[in-house]
Amino acid sequence: MRGRGGIGAVLRKPPFVRGFDAIDDVALVGGKGRSLQELRAVGAPVPEGVILTTAFSAVLTDESKPVPARCMEALDEARQRLGSGPLIVRSSAVGEDGTTAAFAGLLESIFPVDGADPAALLDAVRRCVASRAAARVRAYEQARKVCLQGVAVVVQRLVPSAAAGVLFTDGVMLRGEWCRGHGQALVDGAITPGAFRLDRRAAEGARRIVHVERLPEDGSPFPLTDQAARALVRHATTLERRRGLSLDLEWAVDPADNLWIVQARPVTDRRTFLWSNANISENFPAPVTPLLVSFARAGYDAYFRNLARAFGIEHARIAAHDEAFRGIVDAHGARLYYNLSHIHAVLRLMPFGDWLVDSFDVFVGAGASSPEGRRVADEIMALGRVITHVVRAYRDLPARVARFERAVDDVASRFHPRDVGVMPARALAEGLEAILDVRLRRWVDASLADCAAAVTYRALQTLLRVIDPDDAGASGHGAEDPAARHHALLKGLDVAGAWSLRALWELAVVVRADAPAREALAACEGSFAVFRGALGPELGARVDEWLDRFGFRGSGELLLTEPSLAEEPDRLLPLLSRYVEAVGDPSIESPARAFERQRAERERETARLRARLGGPRRALRPLFDALVLATQTSVQLRERARFRQALLYTRLRAVALALGRRLVSAGTTDADDDVFFLRFDELVDLAAGRGLSSDVRALVASRRAEHATLSALDLPDVFTLAAGTCVAPSALAEAVDPAPDRPADDGVLRGVPASGGRISGRAAVLGGLADAGRLAPGDVLVARQTDPGWAPLFFLVKGLVLERGGMLSHGSILARELGIPSVVGVPEATTRISHGRHIVVDGDTGHVRLA
Repeated sequence: MRGRGGIGAVLRKPPFVRGFDAIDDVALVGGKGRSLQELRAVGAPVPEGVILTTAFSAVLTDESKPVPARCMEALDEARQRLGSGPLIVRSSAVGEDGTTAAFAGLLESIFPVDGADPAALLDAVRRCVASRAAARVRAYEQARKVCLQGVAVVVQRLVPSAAAGVLFTDGVMLRGEWCRGHGQALVDGAITPGAFRLDRRAAEGARRIVHVERLPEDGSPFPLTDQAARALVRHATTLERRRGLSLDLEWAVDPADNLWIVQARPVTDRRTFLWSNANISENFPAPVTPLLVSFARAGYDAYFRNLARAFGIEHARIAAHDEAFRGIVDAHGARLYYNLSHIHAVLRLMPFGDWLVDSFDVFVGAGASSPEGRRVADEIMALGRVITHVVRAYRDLPARVARFERAVDDVASRFHPRDVGVMPARALAEGLEAILDVRLRRWVDASLADCAAAVTYRALQTLLRVIDPDDAGASGHGAEDPAARHHALLKGLDVAGAWSLRALWELAVVVRADAPAREALAACEGSFAVFRGALGPELGARVDEWLDRFGFRGSGELLLTEPSLAEEPDRLLPLLSRYVEAVGDPSIESPARAFERQRAERERETARLRARLGGPRRALRPLFDALVLATQTSVQLRERARFRQALLYTRLRAVALALGRRLVSAGTTDADDDVFFLRFDELVDLAAGRGLSSDVRALVASRRAEHATLSALDLPDVFTLAAGTCVAPSALAEAVDPAPDRPADDGVLRGVPASGGRISGRAAVLGGLADAGRLAPGDVLVARQTDPGWAPLFFLVKGLVLERGGMLSHGSILARELGIPSVVGVPEATTRISHGRHIVVDGDTGHVRLA
């Protein structure tokens, strides 16, 4: 059996050579190798190459001993794959290019290497492996309290680079730098590069994408064509979504203007969050006010916490993820976004949660969310507990949703819009608290319906691929349209979203049959009061009933700021007129007939798919039947919950506006809708008579002005931001034409902000490591440039100012890792700043002030 190979043989002999076409464990291919594989997976143009794995490096002997035969075979394979042209040989250590340690430039990268010379390739590979033991690497490991776990080696074709640069994905505009030729001068900080921004919103559209902010010191023009710039943004943001964090990418352009991406790594030691408006923009399609933002923050926090409890997750795990729960949603550009980084963290609550987010192997800002050290036995026990809770919850799901509906209906009836206008402020404060109580404590029944719909929908989709992988079925769209088959099983369901239109059609039938009502509708000139006054008692009551039951539904129904049809019934009349016309048009199908037709189509498609489960697959029929029923039921329940959600939000609007009118009467505010610019807790305090510490009128005016500015921003759907930051209007401002840098004459030196923060201290102006004796702990290091050999000094200083370099230079990368405020690319820094002078370094603005 031993000679047959299999899994045991694979484990005994891990591969020595890997390509970029698969994604391997980072322990085999190292950080750089893994990132190149991920780049290839998203379709990025990566120069052809191979990875000599950590298994190869572990066997490779030093120069005093013969090279093992397997290593020679691996080197020969690399040469055969890559040909005889010039190569670049780079380290790919396990732990290099990580989120907390980059080891930027500390291990070897060697180029050009003659691919036709086996000895040259071997020597370059040896040097990369040996650099793991370099003194600078050991010092870095000790200072950062990290340790490399092995070294792989990347061997690639060398791009004949006409220009090279870097691109950072943090922010709504992507910042970058470039220089002529290979990027080594940029990385070494030997020059001040050109600076640019790319608009991430323009990856596929006609929007201007490139904004040049500064030319490099040699004056070379921006090297990317518009097409290449769009491709760079597309690949960068795709990988950003895949990894769930902010990245910096190194790129090059060859003499034929072809774009190549040669490296991608996380931005180190800077917590960044991935924000997305997917799905949430459907519920909140317009700018949101502070009242809604504060209500949504609390609501989504409770939504996920209560789900975790309902699924039987231990309290200790929930407590460990407190930060993630508190930041599920927030507003950017006055619009709501999901914090996907925190959502991924919450997913890790589940037993074996790492498997759920395997495609996002590293996410930022999740604190203690990574479930390291959890034993498999503990995970299995937790999984059993979760399954027990889930089965119990979903067995009672219809009753749970009915309970949620009763809770909302109770609040809605107690605080009906026709009643809140005469309620005292204290009662209105109770109304706010009752609405919040539903959102924080009663919503779990609705959220279970959401989860059930999502899970069963995906499970049914997966089963259909097994049942009917190639047949177009009743949809007639061919095998390329599997969603049509899937959705055919969900047609003709009695969903809450259709209740209002069916009821409106029935109302239109009655209006059309009533000649006085029909004439009043045509002659009322858009006045609901005139139309309503012309109706008989029975029909008038029926119109009132429709407005009461369904008048809260409409576009923007969750925004709070949008009036409903019930509030402005004049807007109902054009809609009712169109329905009355449609009732009299025989070519238009009634909602009831359309429902019956779709129901029949659903039943035919269900029977057709079930019939395909014959022979050996007959055992799948019970699963198919159960999944179809579960999906249809959960979709219906979810829509019922969504119906009540809209009702609750419109009641919140009614109570808030009633309070707004009281605040205007009391002289506290100027307009009824000023309440939308107060936070929920502030509004409760005002209603309860507790007042605010600041002037309410001035506070509202300030927030209105800010809201108007932010609402005008055109933000992308997905972006990353540093923790604790929001999008400012300046982030989207177009760059001006670059002008030559000139020394400041106002005591302020200006450069490139490389690492955020503000610090003041004594300047230590050094010409090289030989001057290290002039440096005292806590100084601000001022130098012409730095290379990796300066790394030991970085652990002594609290600020950095460099004449040369950019965001990708070694000094910048190390400064960001250590949290050292830094400004680079400062002309004449070493001559204008004298040794020992007190200076202030602002790493956010790029200013260095001479004190």
